Amino acid sequence: MFFTDEPPLAVGTSCVLSTVSSFEVVGPPSKVIDLVPAVRRDRPDVLLLDFHAGMTLALISSLRAAAPDCRIVLWARVISDELAQQAREAGVAGFVLRTCENQQLIEELVSVSLGQERFEHHAAGASTKVELTRRESQIVGLLAQGLRNKEIATCLGITEGTVKGYLVQLFQKVGARDRFELAVLGLKNAYCGHAYWDGQGAFVTEPEQERARPFLRSLVLVEPNRRTGYPENGHKVASGE
Repeated sequence: MFFTDEPPLAVGTSCVLSTVSSFEVVGPPSKVIDLVPAVRRDRPDVLLLDFHAGMTLALISSLRAAAPDCRIVLWARVISDELAQQAREAGVAGFVLRTCENQQLIEELVSVSLGQERFEHHAAGASTKVELTRRESQIVGLLAQGLRNKEIATCLGITEGTVKGYLVQLFQKVGARDRFELAVLGLKNAYCGHAYWDGQGAFVTEPEQERARPFLRSLVLVEPNRRTGYPENGHKVASGE
C-alpha cells in the first residue's frame, strides 16, 4: 500500500508499482483520515507513506498499532537528522527521497518487503538524544510557538520564576545559547506538523484540545559539539518577560 494526498502523484506511483509482478498494490486511501482504518483493514506488508507537513510520528505510532507487521517506509522530499532518528525509534523500516528514480524506489521497496532496513541513502550527521520530562516538553513546545515567559506561566499554571528556572536547566541540558536556539531545536524536533491522530478515526488540531500539542519525549541534537565559546557553568539567558 502507498499513501499520498496528491492525486497526480498517486496515479503515477500506482503505475510505477504495478509494473512489479511481486507487488499487489492495495487501493490507497485518498485522505489522511482514512489511512489508519485502511491499514487496519487491509494489513499491507509494506506501506509507502508520503510524509509531509500534515503528519507527525503520532500517526506512525497509530499505524504500527493498527498493523504491527506492516513495514513503513517514509517518502519525503527532505528527511532531517531529527526526523530520521525519531522515526527509526518509532519503528520505521526505511526512508525514500521523493527525488529518487523509479527503479531505485522499486528496489528500496523490494528490499524492505524482504525484511531489510533501508536507511543508507540518508547521510545522518553526528547526533545525540536528550530525554525531556513532560514539563520540559511543555515548555519547549510553548516556547517554539513564540510565547513569552509570562504567557508560558499562564498556560501551565506556574510562576514566571519557575519558567525561568526550567529554561536555565534546559539551556544547560541541551547546550542552547538562548531561548531562540531552544525554540529552533523544539521546532526541528516537532516532527512535521501539529496534527495528532486521536485513535478513533479523526485528526484534531491544537486549537481544538490540549492533547493535540506535540509531546516531545526527547530532543535530537545534531552535531552537538559544533558550538563553542559557552561558559562552563551553562547558559543563564532566560529572559523573555
